[in-house]
Amino acid sequence: MKKYIFLLAGFLILMSGVYSQNVVKETNFKKFNIGMDIFTDFLQDTPEDVEFKTINRGFNVFGMYNYRFGLSNFSFAIGLGLGSHNFYSNALVSEANDSTFFVEIADSIDYKKSKLNVNYIDLPLEFRLKTPSKFRLALGFKAGILFSKHTKYKGKNTLHGGSEEEVILKSTNVNYLEKFRYGPTLRVGYKWINFTAYYQISKLFKPEQGPQMYPISVGITLMPY
Repeated sequence: MKKYIFLLAGFLILMSGVYSQNVVKETNFKKFNIGMDIFTDFLQDTPEDVEFKTINRGFNVFGMYNYRFGLSNFSFAIGLGLGSHNFYSNALVSEANDSTFFVEIADSIDYKKSKLNVNYIDLPLEFRLKTPSKFRLALGFKAGILFSKHTKYKGKNTLHGGSEEEVILKSTNVNYLEKFRYGPTLRVGYKWINFTAYYQISKLFKPEQGPQMYPISVGITLMPY
Protein backbone atom coordinates (compact mmCIF):
# COMPACT_ATOMS: atom_id res chain seq x y z
CA MET A 1 0.00 0.00 0.00
CA LYS A 2 2.80 2.45 0.85
CA LYS A 3 4.19 2.37 -2.68
CA TYR A 4 0.79 3.37 -4.08
CA ILE A 5 0.60 6.26 -1.60
CA PHE A 6 4.07 7.54 -2.56
CA LEU A 7 3.36 7.16 -6.28
CA LEU A 8 0.11 9.12 -6.02
CA ALA A 9 1.72 11.81 -3.84
CA GLY A 10 4.58 12.20 -6.33
CA PHE A 11 2.16 12.41 -9.25
CA LEU A 12 0.03 15.02 -7.48
CA ILE A 13 3.05 17.17 -6.61
CA LEU A 14 4.23 17.01 -10.23
CA MET A 15 0.82 17.92 -11.60
CA SER A 16 0.50 20.75 -9.07
CA GLY A 17 3.82 22.21 -10.22
CA VAL A 18 2.98 21.88 -13.91
CA TYR A 19 -0.47 23.33 -13.42
CA SER A 20 0.73 26.30 -11.37
CA GLN A 21 2.97 27.35 -14.28
CA ASN A 22 -0.02 27.60 -16.61
CA VAL A 23 -2.64 29.22 -14.39
CA VAL A 24 -2.88 32.87 -13.45
CA LYS A 25 -2.58 33.20 -9.68
CA GLU A 26 -5.69 34.18 -7.76
CA THR A 27 -5.45 36.28 -4.61
CA ASN A 28 -7.12 33.90 -2.24
CA PHE A 29 -7.50 30.53 -3.95
CA LYS A 30 -5.34 27.82 -5.40
CA LYS A 31 -6.77 25.93 -8.33
CA PHE A 32 -5.23 22.64 -7.25
CA ASN A 33 -4.55 21.30 -3.74
CA ILE A 34 -2.80 18.18 -2.53
CA GLY A 35 -2.72 16.98 1.05
CA MET A 36 -2.46 14.17 3.54
CA ASP A 37 -4.78 13.14 6.37
CA ILE A 38 -3.25 11.47 9.43
CA PHE A 39 -5.94 10.05 11.67
CA THR A 40 -7.15 7.40 14.08
CA ASP A 41 -10.30 5.33 13.66
CA PHE A 42 -12.89 4.84 16.39
CA LEU A 43 -14.82 1.68 15.54
CA GLN A 44 -18.54 1.55 16.26
CA ASP A 45 -20.77 -1.53 16.85
CA THR A 46 -17.83 -3.87 17.39
CA PRO A 47 -18.32 -7.47 18.60
CA GLU A 48 -18.79 -7.56 22.38
CA ASP A 49 -16.02 -10.08 23.02
CA VAL A 50 -13.37 -8.21 20.99
CA GLU A 51 -11.33 -5.22 22.15
CA PHE A 52 -10.10 -2.75 19.55
CA LYS A 53 -7.36 -0.25 20.34
CA THR A 54 -8.17 3.41 20.83
CA ILE A 55 -5.43 4.44 18.40
CA ASN A 56 -5.92 2.83 14.98
CA ARG A 57 -3.45 4.63 12.73
CA GLY A 58 -4.49 5.51 9.20
CA PHE A 59 -3.78 8.03 6.46
CA ASN A 60 -5.09 9.42 3.18
CA VAL A 61 -3.35 11.27 0.36
CA PHE A 62 -5.45 13.25 -2.07
CA GLY A 63 -5.46 15.85 -4.82
CA MET A 64 -8.41 18.17 -5.47
CA TYR A 65 -9.30 20.74 -8.09
CA ASN A 66 -11.08 23.94 -6.94
CA TYR A 67 -13.93 25.59 -8.85
CA ARG A 68 -14.33 29.05 -7.35
CA PHE A 69 -17.78 30.68 -7.25
CA GLY A 70 -17.04 33.98 -8.94
CA LEU A 71 -14.92 36.23 -6.72
CA SER A 72 -16.44 34.92 -3.48
CA ASN A 73 -14.68 33.02 -0.70
CA PHE A 74 -16.54 29.84 -1.62
CA SER A 75 -15.59 27.02 -3.97
CA PHE A 76 -16.45 23.48 -4.95
CA ALA A 77 -13.67 20.87 -5.07
CA ILE A 78 -13.46 17.39 -6.57
CA GLY A 79 -10.52 15.02 -6.62
CA LEU A 80 -8.96 11.63 -6.16
CA GLY A 81 -7.37 9.96 -3.15
CA LEU A 82 -6.00 6.82 -1.57
CA GLY A 83 -6.96 5.82 1.97
CA SER A 84 -5.44 3.23 4.30
CA HIS A 85 -7.02 2.07 7.58
CA ASN A 86 -5.56 -0.23 10.26
CA PHE A 87 -7.79 -1.83 12.88
CA TYR A 88 -5.83 -3.28 15.83
CA SER A 89 -7.48 -5.77 18.18
CA ASN A 90 -6.97 -8.71 20.52
CA ALA A 91 -8.46 -11.07 17.94
CA LEU A 92 -7.82 -12.83 14.64
CA VAL A 93 -9.99 -12.65 11.55
CA SER A 94 -11.50 -16.04 10.77
CA GLU A 95 -14.11 -17.47 8.41
CA ALA A 96 -16.78 -20.17 8.51
CA ASN A 97 -20.23 -20.82 7.04
CA ASP A 98 -19.93 -18.03 4.45
CA SER A 99 -19.19 -15.35 7.03
CA THR A 100 -16.18 -13.59 8.53
CA PHE A 101 -15.77 -13.01 12.25
CA PHE A 102 -13.17 -12.18 14.92
CA VAL A 103 -11.77 -14.83 17.27
CA GLU A 104 -10.23 -13.56 20.51
CA ILE A 105 -6.57 -14.50 21.06
CA ALA A 106 -6.08 -16.51 24.25
CA ASP A 107 -4.49 -14.65 27.19
CA SER A 108 -1.77 -17.32 27.34
CA ILE A 109 -0.45 -16.34 23.90
CA ASP A 110 2.22 -13.65 23.80
CA TYR A 111 1.78 -11.38 20.79
CA LYS A 112 2.63 -7.81 19.79
CA LYS A 113 0.19 -7.04 17.01
CA SER A 114 -2.97 -8.29 15.33
CA LYS A 115 -4.63 -6.06 12.77
CA LEU A 116 -6.92 -5.83 9.77
CA ASN A 117 -5.80 -3.43 7.03
CA VAL A 118 -8.14 -2.10 4.29
CA ASN A 119 -7.25 0.28 1.44
CA TYR A 120 -9.50 2.33 -0.82
CA ILE A 121 -9.42 4.52 -3.92
CA ASP A 122 -11.62 7.50 -3.06
CA LEU A 123 -13.55 10.20 -4.89
CA PRO A 124 -13.87 13.19 -2.49
CA LEU A 125 -16.22 16.16 -3.03
CA GLU A 126 -16.19 19.34 -0.93
CA PHE A 127 -17.88 22.73 -0.59
CA ARG A 128 -15.19 25.04 0.72
CA LEU A 129 -14.85 28.39 2.45
CA LYS A 130 -11.45 30.10 2.52
CA THR A 131 -11.26 33.60 3.98
CA PRO A 132 -8.59 36.26 3.31
CA SER A 133 -7.21 35.47 6.79
CA LYS A 134 -6.57 31.85 5.61
CA PHE A 135 -9.32 30.27 7.72
CA ARG A 136 -10.62 27.13 6.01
CA LEU A 137 -13.88 25.22 6.31
CA ALA A 138 -14.93 22.34 4.07
CA LEU A 139 -18.05 20.18 4.18
CA GLY A 140 -18.02 17.21 1.87
CA PHE A 141 -18.68 13.62 1.02
CA LYS A 142 -16.47 10.85 -0.28
CA ALA A 143 -17.07 7.45 -1.80
CA GLY A 144 -14.44 4.79 -2.29
CA ILE A 145 -13.81 1.35 -3.69
CA LEU A 146 -11.81 -1.32 -1.86
CA PHE A 147 -8.70 -2.37 -3.80
CA SER A 148 -6.61 -4.30 -1.25
CA LYS A 149 -6.84 -5.79 2.22
CA HIS A 150 -4.88 -8.06 4.54
CA THR A 151 -4.48 -9.25 8.12
CA LYS A 152 -1.19 -9.24 10.02
CA TYR A 153 -0.18 -11.05 13.20
CA LYS A 154 3.13 -10.56 15.00
CA GLY A 155 3.88 -12.70 18.03
CA LYS A 156 4.80 -16.12 19.35
CA ASN A 157 4.24 -19.05 17.02
CA THR A 158 2.31 -20.82 19.81
CA LEU A 159 -0.77 -19.33 18.15
CA HIS A 160 -0.82 -22.42 15.92
CA GLY A 161 0.73 -24.83 18.39
CA GLY A 162 4.23 -24.13 17.13
CA SER A 163 7.43 -23.06 18.84
CA GLU A 164 8.12 -20.07 21.05
CA GLU A 165 9.84 -18.19 18.23
CA GLU A 166 8.35 -14.89 17.09
CA VAL A 167 6.69 -14.94 13.66
CA ILE A 168 4.95 -12.50 11.34
CA LEU A 169 1.88 -13.96 9.63
CA LYS A 170 0.22 -12.01 6.83
CA SER A 171 -2.82 -13.06 4.83
CA THR A 172 -4.83 -11.42 2.03
CA ASN A 173 -7.62 -13.98 2.41
CA VAL A 174 -10.20 -11.65 3.97
CA ASN A 175 -13.64 -12.24 2.50
CA TYR A 176 -17.06 -10.59 2.68
CA LEU A 177 -15.80 -7.04 3.04
CA GLU A 178 -18.04 -4.41 1.46
CA LYS A 179 -16.61 -3.35 -1.90
CA PHE A 180 -17.74 0.27 -1.57
CA ARG A 181 -17.65 2.80 1.25
CA TYR A 182 -19.13 6.29 1.63
CA GLY A 183 -19.83 9.01 4.16
CA PRO A 184 -19.67 12.76 4.97
CA THR A 185 -16.44 14.62 5.69
CA LEU A 186 -15.47 17.76 7.62
CA ARG A 187 -12.30 19.84 7.49
CA VAL A 188 -11.65 23.03 9.45
CA GLY A 189 -8.42 24.87 10.19
CA TYR A 190 -5.95 27.61 9.44
CA LYS A 191 -3.63 27.81 6.43
CA TRP A 192 -2.17 24.34 5.75
CA ILE A 193 -3.02 22.66 9.09
CA ASN A 194 -6.59 21.46 9.53
CA PHE A 195 -8.73 19.23 11.74
CA THR A 196 -10.47 16.49 9.74
CA ALA A 197 -13.27 14.00 10.38
CA TYR A 198 -14.96 11.29 8.32
CA TYR A 199 -18.12 9.42 9.34
CA GLN A 200 -18.41 6.17 7.38
CA ILE A 201 -22.08 5.38 6.84
CA SER A 202 -21.39 2.07 5.12
CA LYS A 203 -20.34 -1.00 7.10
CA LEU A 204 -17.01 -2.79 6.77
CA PHE A 205 -18.56 -6.20 6.10
CA LYS A 206 -21.54 -7.33 4.06
CA PRO A 207 -24.84 -7.83 5.95
CA GLU A 208 -25.10 -11.20 7.72
CA GLN A 209 -21.59 -12.09 6.55
CA GLY A 210 -19.53 -10.18 9.07
CA PRO A 211 -19.74 -7.82 12.08
CA GLN A 212 -21.69 -4.69 11.19
CA MET A 213 -19.12 -2.24 12.50
CA TYR A 214 -17.99 1.01 10.92
CA PRO A 215 -15.22 3.55 11.61
CA ILE A 216 -15.27 7.23 12.50
CA SER A 217 -11.96 8.80 11.45
CA VAL A 218 -10.59 11.82 13.33
CA GLY A 219 -7.23 13.51 12.77
CA ILE A 220 -5.32 16.32 11.07
CA THR A 221 -4.87 17.34 7.45
CA LEU A 222 -1.64 18.78 6.07
CA MET A 223 -2.13 20.74 2.84
CA PRO A 224 1.17 22.44 1.94
CA TYR A 225 0.26 22.64 -1.77
